[in-house]
Amino acid sequence: MIHAEVCDTIKVVFKNNSDELDYSVHPHGVFYDKDSEGAEYNDGTSANTKVDGIVAPGQTHTYNWSVPQRAGPEPNVPSSIIWRYHSHVDSPMDTNSGLVGPIVVTSNGMVDLNGRPIGVYREMVSLFAVSDENSSHYLCANLEKFTDETCDNEELVGNDDFAESNLMHGINGFVYGNLPGQTVQKGEHVRWYLIGMETEVDLHTPHWHENTVLWNGMRVDVMELMPASLKTVDFIPDNIGTWMFHCHVNYHITAGMMSLFKVI
Repeated sequence: MIHAEVCDTIKVVFKNNSDELDYSVHPHGVFYDKDSEGAEYNDGTSANTKVDGIVAPGQTHTYNWSVPQRAGPEPNVPSSIIWRYHSHVDSPMDTNSGLVGPIVVTSNGMVDLNGRPIGVYREMVSLFAVSDENSSHYLCANLEKFTDETCDNEELVGNDDFAESNLMHGINGFVYGNLPGQTVQKGEHVRWYLIGMETEVDLHTPHWHENTVLWNGMRVDVMELMPASLKTVDFIPDNIGTWMFHCHVNYHITAGMMSLFKVI
């Protein structure tokens, strides 16, 4: 989780620990030069001189991103907002392999000594994504590690039921209520960041049971989250207990896109 304040410069030193694959770090919302973009495409520059921030296995690269005013919150909204970063060498494959994370930008002068927005006692991040492990860089490695099969078994890899079983409907990568760490205190100010990712099936509706959040001046307990979208809500829990937090799309419920949060 990367924290920044408006007018900061973010420096990320990234080492690619992969054995054989190029990776990168591409940010959303901030300013960057070509060598800190983390994406390669035909933009007319010379292949001999252009540096895109693509990092080969075993290599290290430093990304520098400046945080302009337009990367921060606007007036009359929460004092911090969520952006994301992810690998952008093969963006669908990279994100399905788990290479995605949050950037939180706070208004200038509104940051405490811990880098969090002043007055916010806890920050929560929830990534809603149907991760397609058929399109992960590690499908074949995982087959060999956890089963007696390999990708050479075309009948298995091409089987529709096998492909469906590899669609993981998760919150932060966890399914069926196994997501840890979601404990808050009654009355404390929680800022809850929501990230959507992946593809057209990722139409999500996060729902907090028996509590509400403040979004865009409205009090809600369900809201919409589209692919690659970002939402920031304020949450002051007022009802003690263990409650469900899940996507309210019916198929996503049955597929396990649910978790628990506890108010103490």
